[in-house]
Amino acid sequence: MGSKLALPALYLVATCAGFLFSQINAPLPWMIGPLFATAILTATGLTKVKVSTRTRPFGQIVVATFVGSHFTPEALHSLLRTAPLLISVGLFVLFAAMLVAQIQRRIYGTDPVSALLAVVPTSPVEASVLAERFGVPHGPIVLAQTARIALVVAVIPFLLHLGSTEQGVLAEVLPRQDGLAGIAVTLAGALLGPVIFRVLKFANPFFLGPLFVIAALSALDFPAYDIPAPLLAAAQIVLGTWLGSSFRPELLEQRNRLIGQILLSSTLLLVACILGAKALSWLFGAPFATVLMGIAPGGVTEMALTAGVLGQDVAMVTAMQLTRIFLIMPNLGWIARLTHRRKPPAKQPEAGE
Repeated sequence: MGSKLALPALYLVATCAGFLFSQINAPLPWMIGPLFATAILTATGLTKVKVSTRTRPFGQIVVATFVGSHFTPEALHSLLRTAPLLISVGLFVLFAAMLVAQIQRRIYGTDPVSALLAVVPTSPVEASVLAERFGVPHGPIVLAQTARIALVVAVIPFLLHLGSTEQGVLAEVLPRQDGLAGIAVTLAGALLGPVIFRVLKFANPFFLGPLFVIAALSALDFPAYDIPAPLLAAAQIVLGTWLGSSFRPELLEQRNRLIGQILLSSTLLLVACILGAKALSWLFGAPFATVLMGIAPGGVTEMALTAGVLGQDVAMVTAMQLTRIFLIMPNLGWIARLTHRRKPPAKQPEAGE
């Protein structure tokens, strides 16, 4: 196949994989489907296509705009009303993840930065960006982050359904489509966010910039226009394909080691979050199911949908998830930098995660 057709063909395969995953109701199908398909093709050497990092900002901006739009006035009111609980949830997840990273590091000898980026719940894309910055292999980190999301999305709803005495009804959330004004405000926020964050020299400007600006506009109830589903799917396909292309053939050589690390870290973090939800729900007098969905290290969208199905407080769950994002993502860079300085570079070549 000609080199000019190789990349479009890879995107076509990735799109088909996303569609297949959506048909079987897999979590985050339009990102995880392309990620798996591209990873298999790349790791087995069936394709040697280089997916440019220049495609990444498009996906980051679109996804960040979508996530930021969840920070509605209702979510803001929940944040203001229960700020101590929300901050406690975010800090608990961060410290639990750092502890799990230390345990993994001691058992498997993983280098500190790789262990941290693999375990701390953040976007696989953002974890991969930081891995590049610190010069550690990002393929294992992407795999660990993706596996964690899939595990959480599969296990948490199942546990809550088992423990639920009532079957809630999913309340349909109508998309906001405030005409030209909504389009203009949303587009301006999505485009200005990265510019502002780059000027201020903040980390990950293409994700954090739109996320913060759109979240602020949404919380203040400015006119908005929801990201169309096809555009959101396209952004996830772009990101999933780029992430999958980082799974080089050498990853297959350490697959047993990787599987052990991923199972250990994901399971320990999930158990810690369940115990933490129990303790925090008792301490603050909040419903356990709501706190568990808010503390779960999964995706904002999936946990919000689960809250709707079980008849829980969707605004509260969304506020907890977004508070965690706002606490972790801007600070993960300097935490990784501090961790990086504790170990000499010579200790890092055999990064696991």
